[in-house]
Amino acid sequence: MNAIRIYFHWGYHSPAEGVYHFDGNRDIDYLLNLCEDLGLFVLAAPGPYICAEVQAGGYPSWLIAKRELRIRHAEYMLWRVYDDEFAQYEIQWLNHILPIIAKHQITLNNNNIDNSDKKGCVLGLQIDNELFETMAVVLPIGLRDQMRVLAKAARDAGITVPLFSNDGFEESSWVPRDATTKKKEKAFGLDLYGFDKYVVFAPTSAPTSWFLDTGNSSASWKDWNPKQMEGSLDRLEKTVRAFGGGAAKSPMFIPELQGGWFNHYQLEHTYDMIYEFYGDQYTKLVVDSCLAQGVSILSLYMTYGGTNWGTIGDPDVYTSYDYSACIREYGYLSMRGRNLRQTILFSRSFDPYFTQTDRQYKKSIKSTARKVINTQRVSANSDQKVLFTFLRNFNRDRLEIFDLNIDHPEGNFTMTCYLPYKTSFTAVGNYRAANGLHLLQASIPIHLRMTHPETNEEIWIVEPNQLGGLAFEHREMEVSGNMQEDALRRQGPADILKFDQTEGWTKLSTTTGNLYIIGLTKSQISTLYANFESDYWKEGKGRMPSFIAWGADEMYYNPRTQQMDINYRRSDTGIYVISFDRPADNRFTAVSRGVYNMPYAYSMDLQHAHQKLPLPVQINLRDWEVRPVQLQSLPWHPLKRLSNDSAPTFEALDYHYTSGHALYRTTFQTPSGNVKLSLNMRNRATVLVNGQIIGGHTTYSRQLFSPGAKIGPDPWFLGSHTYDLTPYLLRDDNEAALNEVVVLVDSFGLSRQAFIMNDVRNPRGIIKAKLKGLDQEAEWEITGVDVRELDNQYNSCGFPDERMNNGRWESMGSRIEQDRTLYRLSINAGSGVQWTRFRFDALPKSRSSDFNVPLRLHMDGPFTTYLFLNDALIARYYGNGDSPQHDFYIPEGLVQQRNNVVRMLIYTWEDTTGEISISGWPVRFDSGNLITGETDVASVTGSAAEGLNEYLTWKETVRI
Repeated sequence: MNAIRIYFHWGYHSPAEGVYHFDGNRDIDYLLNLCEDLGLFVLAAPGPYICAEVQAGGYPSWLIAKRELRIRHAEYMLWRVYDDEFAQYEIQWLNHILPIIAKHQITLNNNNIDNSDKKGCVLGLQIDNELFETMAVVLPIGLRDQMRVLAKAARDAGITVPLFSNDGFEESSWVPRDATTKKKEKAFGLDLYGFDKYVVFAPTSAPTSWFLDTGNSSASWKDWNPKQMEGSLDRLEKTVRAFGGGAAKSPMFIPELQGGWFNHYQLEHTYDMIYEFYGDQYTKLVVDSCLAQGVSILSLYMTYGGTNWGTIGDPDVYTSYDYSACIREYGYLSMRGRNLRQTILFSRSFDPYFTQTDRQYKKSIKSTARKVINTQRVSANSDQKVLFTFLRNFNRDRLEIFDLNIDHPEGNFTMTCYLPYKTSFTAVGNYRAANGLHLLQASIPIHLRMTHPETNEEIWIVEPNQLGGLAFEHREMEVSGNMQEDALRRQGPADILKFDQTEGWTKLSTTTGNLYIIGLTKSQISTLYANFESDYWKEGKGRMPSFIAWGADEMYYNPRTQQMDINYRRSDTGIYVISFDRPADNRFTAVSRGVYNMPYAYSMDLQHAHQKLPLPVQINLRDWEVRPVQLQSLPWHPLKRLSNDSAPTFEALDYHYTSGHALYRTTFQTPSGNVKLSLNMRNRATVLVNGQIIGGHTTYSRQLFSPGAKIGPDPWFLGSHTYDLTPYLLRDDNEAALNEVVVLVDSFGLSRQAFIMNDVRNPRGIIKAKLKGLDQEAEWEITGVDVRELDNQYNSCGFPDERMNNGRWESMGSRIEQDRTLYRLSINAGSGVQWTRFRFDALPKSRSSDFNVPLRLHMDGPFTTYLFLNDALIARYYGNGDSPQHDFYIPEGLVQQRNNVVRMLIYTWEDTTGEISISGWPVRFDSGNLITGETDVASVTGSAAEGLNEYLTWKETVRI
């Protein structure tokens, strides 16, 4: 992995019209400088539309509130009409952000005025996101002027790197073509053709769920079918090249390749269940299958999903955006990520042979098992015609052991291969090592190769087993080491080297040099790391790689400081480094005993400071206080009219109340009869009568054309719910009593205007409220938080008193019960809406900087809360089942050593007891899934038993 694709969110940088922030956490210049320091290339994606399951697809809400604009030029669903005024706002955004990005382009290295030695990181610029030019290749749904104007704005702002977009899937949108006919002169294409690829959907998120209710539980899920991956990926090269034009010639490019999947409101399962559905090998299988199609540029969406901080998420997603990705939300590199890293290490270490390849249509290898050989490719434009055979076990009988029959000009030979079902690796053939040995074919994974820059010595890292092996062209060689069988097996033109140990080393010596083959176990491979120094960043003096290491949870080498950061777990006892140069740190010693007592091998013991941190990690919460929300004291104002002849508008967007709640109020005198409230709203209503919560309901759906549709058309006139207010009205024998009705409407966010939808202005807040049983029409008032007045428009729960810290706070006293580090608090509907706050000290952070302990905030009980940590909104909790999330990652960057303040807006539809705790993350070693109960604990055995304790890593820094 040598690049990162970064979305730049217009709304995050522009909370109000004409206001743009590029400082603090929004400092793009700093971010791109950091990428350059790390040696990371960047694919910049400033939109203006970015999708990404964020509110309004990244457009600022002040823009959406301009109802005269056609957002994304959408007139209706499936129909666009170009809107020049809207386009001018998009250009305004690009004119603010692109000059910053332009300073970091790789094309400006020789024109860098500030620092001539500075190298840029930006490889390309993405325009818009999944903007189809056609649907099903024939239906014209994209406006050519829409893409043309944005591209011109990019060039006018100084962008000189290639422009690209990401077709929603392979539909031939915006392919560059020669203008040879009048028809084609109307077309517009970008420099590179890119397309997105999502292969297997979680069953509750599959496209069928847009039309049919597929249920909200994972109990009936079945394993994903390999046919889905075969049908989705195995014709990519043929399909894309057939588009012609630039698509026939430019690199096969996938800007978004599936790295997991997101989860929705009202589902019962969490991201952990989604991870289990895909399994540890899924992402590696997808990437390997794409490489087998000649894809040479791809970006995983997501490698790290993270968190929808505040209210930035759209109605598709709740607070967590874990995505069941390779790196879990709290920073844990899962086994899926470790398996993917094998492919990354392999592809980078076999540069330049793997960088550009041609398809070999006539396969030179046949298997005794079906569906195990995907494709074969041969190096192009390099000094060797290395053969890459992409093995992928989709055998329907789930055979794991089979023979490979290799067709060679000087005679055929057979090798055995062991490959478990639903796994893959790329087998190397026709490769000549630095010492002259000619590898005819491998039937075990070669994960890494490292060559000496000055001598004819080479090192391979392999994953040996007793079935597969390495077939070399017959020649004189000396074999030594502790891993191989006693003698080579001669078969036709091949000398086949097989192994009787799964770890150790073998040396193959010729008259010109040595080839060292190092065997690692699967567990060791999961920690494998290599430092790659590319020619670009090293002024043509790159090394691929410069050293290899294994044995620790995570490692990262900083070439500027020549130091390696090591994060290691309790089970990690030492690290090994393979390097042609002795490491500079004197804690490394040459290996003189054990299975790796070979040249160029160095080891270092890892020290564990267990005594510094009591386990399990549990945080004491203190200074519990509470204050009620004084609803009468909030800044209420009458509903406004958008025009003289229009009815008053309830729509939250028209007041810029787009973060969290909008609040509505009316008063009336108690009548003689019954009073009922008919309420239609989106998305979540809570009704209070005279300060008491009498109930609530949610209008939300995963289906199109349904009330509260998370995406697409929402029949706004449907979804009403009726409340009987009569039992809660005030009675006065002498005069009519005055009643107050307050309706809190919590929005799940503005829809994101994805694909061909026109849903960004789907209603939010009250749509219609009718009080039945009154003599006259009720007059409503509204209040909330105008996000244009905020520095960050997504950091609000919508209550105007949210920043009032000097109000009437009272100690909770006996209202909070403590059971060790679990805290229970009584939450009553009769108390209305309250603010609760507490403090805590982050003892793991204050005791030592030698280890990293991610913290987890757990909540349970059918109540609702918006939770702020040190004034940052980090969690939205819906304990009634509207969200499956009960465990929230507490970001380390927001945590102080002492006196952290947590504020929670709390209310409930029924009297209940809420539970809150802060602790560590007890997780399974392989998946990173949370261990939650006794049944889960009992199922964890063997090497995974480490997961019974919290995930934490010790930190060490060494010089290489």
